Amino acid sequence: MRTFLFSLLLGTGALVAQSAGMSTTRSLESRDEAAQQENTIGKQVDPALTFTDERGYPFKLQQYFPGKRPVLLMLGYYSCPTMCGTVLSAAFTALSGIDDLQPGTDYQILNVSIDPRETAETARTRKQNFLPRLAKTGGEDAWRVLVGDETNVKQLAATVGFNYYWSEATHQFAHPASLIFLTPEGKVSRIIVNSAFQPADVRLALVEASQGTLGTFWDQVKLNCLTFDPTTNQYSLTAMTIMRIGGALTVVILAVMIWVMLRRERGKRPAAAPA
Repeated sequence: MRTFLFSLLLGTGALVAQSAGMSTTRSLESRDEAAQQENTIGKQVDPALTFTDERGYPFKLQQYFPGKRPVLLMLGYYSCPTMCGTVLSAAFTALSGIDDLQPGTDYQILNVSIDPRETAETARTRKQNFLPRLAKTGGEDAWRVLVGDETNVKQLAATVGFNYYWSEATHQFAHPASLIFLTPEGKVSRIIVNSAFQPADVRLALVEASQGTLGTFWDQVKLNCLTFDPTTNQYSLTAMTIMRIGGALTVVILAVMIWVMLRRERGKRPAAAPA
């Protein structure tokens, strides 16, 4: 009897999903896709979007875009029980490990809540709780924690490909864990999807987003030699990059060998007899 009832319940669940026009499997896939981070590199955020910061002041994105510094953008919500705090802590740990780049001087930080019910007071509490985890001077002024109405939040999230939805089952927002790097003009430059980040990867993403205003000569060499791998969410050497480097080295080695051989040939020629 229990087995029969269990089977009946499973069948009912499948019928509900099918009555919505899709199978149970497709329904789960759709919900997963609804909380994924899309690749939106090159998309431009609207500087006219308006929010409220943790101080209770109106904050238009035009205060940062266009500007002089890249921006690290994080979306989520401040009453999130786990993921958002984990991502924020991991981001601050990575930023704290970058010795020569300072918030406010070299980059800005933006947090935006996807929950329109959260207030400036909620944002202020969030900042007070997490600011000590950013072991950098200038974090107070460089980091703005924003809340906003549903229209502005959804437009920003759609532009940067941050998909989310409210789950009635868990009474939480389902959303991806990501860091979104914006150029000083407000274009998406790089997205790292993870809940833990390496300082070296965050540094290169900031240098890349700065469009040449940050970093050293070796940072530029790394960006030319390394490729961001979305499967590992790290900058690494790909097979194509290794082949290109190998090809370049082969050309250099051949050029050196030819030059040495020519020098030797010239050295073996007999000196011309005096007239």
